Amino acid sequence: MKIVFSYFFKLYLALLFLVTLVLFYIPILLLLLREDTKKKAFPIFVFWCRLICFLAGYRVKPRFAYEIPEAPFVLIANHTSFLDIVFMYLLFPKHPFLFLGKAELLKVPLVKTFFKRLHIPVYRKGGPNANKALETADKAIKDGWCVIIFPEGGIKENLVPALQPFKDGAFRLAKNNSVPLVPITFMNNHDLFQDPAAKHSLAQPGVADVVVHPIITKESVIQNEITELKSIAFERINSPLLEL
Repeated sequence: MKIVFSYFFKLYLALLFLVTLVLFYIPILLLLLREDTKKKAFPIFVFWCRLICFLAGYRVKPRFAYEIPEAPFVLIANHTSFLDIVFMYLLFPKHPFLFLGKAELLKVPLVKTFFKRLHIPVYRKGGPNANKALETADKAIKDGWCVIIFPEGGIKENLVPALQPFKDGAFRLAKNNSVPLVPITFMNNHDLFQDPAAKHSLAQPGVADVVVHPIITKESVIQNEITELKSIAFERINSPLLEL
């Protein structure tokens, strides 16, 4: 029964996403056409994600362990579900942010328009394009944007929810710009929505349990090397997962 329910629930979510995408596509696109109006599109994304969550029966229950700093900062989290992206807009509605995400999203119709004009594609094979992503992120930080990076480098579906080793990018970005790191743990998103492409993957409405950890301060970012920052962040994000 769970598999049957999940199948129809995923169809409902896909239809919900497409219908709301059509509604918001034009106003968002018009705002993204100009550099000086990009941030005005952010509240629309927040409203869009809140609407999807309301209609899909999702709620976010955050546990804030520390006051969120003023923008800009680099936000890092474990990555176990597509819901991680949606819930970020509910958690940080007053901190305009961009995602560093896989360049494969540039192949998705309609979504690629938003991604190309607002977010930062990462080419995981490395080379000049990979370096360009960090340069673009540096500029975004200087323009006052927060930047969200999933330091595991993607969803490792067969290993979820175990946390995988972190890549350097998020920590290099924070050090280059002397900004704080905000670590987050998504506790159960993988139970609410699994990879829709996987056979018999599960999906259901519910309450997302999220832990927002004490920040890694600007001073700590400046004082510690990248290896040390990775270790501190990994321990904070991983500690609540060990209780599962």
